[in-house]
Amino acid sequence: MENSKQIVEQKIKGSLHRHECYNLSGARHQVMIYPTWAGITDFERGVAKRLNSAGLSARVVDFFGSAYDLTTIESRREAMSTYTQDFSQMTQHLGVLNEGIRCDAGGNTAAVSVMGFCLGGMCALLSGLTQQGFASAISFHGLLSFPKATPPADPATRFLILNGNADPMVPGTDIRETQAFFESHQLDLTFINFSRTRHSFSIPGADNPEAGVQYNPRAAERSWRYATDMLAQAIDSQATVDAGN
Repeated sequence: MENSKQIVEQKIKGSLHRHECYNLSGARHQVMIYPTWAGITDFERGVAKRLNSAGLSARVVDFFGSAYDLTTIESRREAMSTYTQDFSQMTQHLGVLNEGIRCDAGGNTAAVSVMGFCLGGMCALLSGLTQQGFASAISFHGLLSFPKATPPADPATRFLILNGNADPMVPGTDIRETQAFFESHQLDLTFINFSRTRHSFSIPGADNPEAGVQYNPRAAERSWRYATDMLAQAIDSQATVDAGN
């Protein structure tokens, strides 16, 4: 298998979004990656390359686009609040992003999963809950404060939530409400809580324990194994479907 990187541009309401695509020839599955509130960084590029090494194509989504400045903590907070204070706008935005990327990939929605980190983890979960055709949706230390009133769009999507038990950005009420929502709709959810683990646990260099943010190499490696195991299951399921057609 050979891999290649290319930029795919998408214009949404005057904002230019430059998605980074790490295509792997012969790959049977594609994973969309939603970044943290900092936008696309070398961390997400590294995730894409790890997915390539696992035999998967990857596309890093430019969630905010050119309309937002992400150079400071305050500007990131302001950009994020635009969506987290209006979830109908956020889900609509995710739908446009995902549809554009899928069309560029040839529209093969049955062979696509989505994962994300922090804000991107919430994006991955919302994508899986509000849109059809995702094999799996995986959240690493993602926010869980999204509305839980709308029934899921695709009961077949599998979900994996990887959470730090000491993450102050994911209070216990959000966890309980999330688990109750998934259970009430009989969705396939695996929820893993890592003890003594803070927010951003999978991101090397995250080191602000007073704010509840800290890299945890053990949790990072374990969470990656859980994620790749779910993706492997999605590939096997797709192969079974393909064999029956």
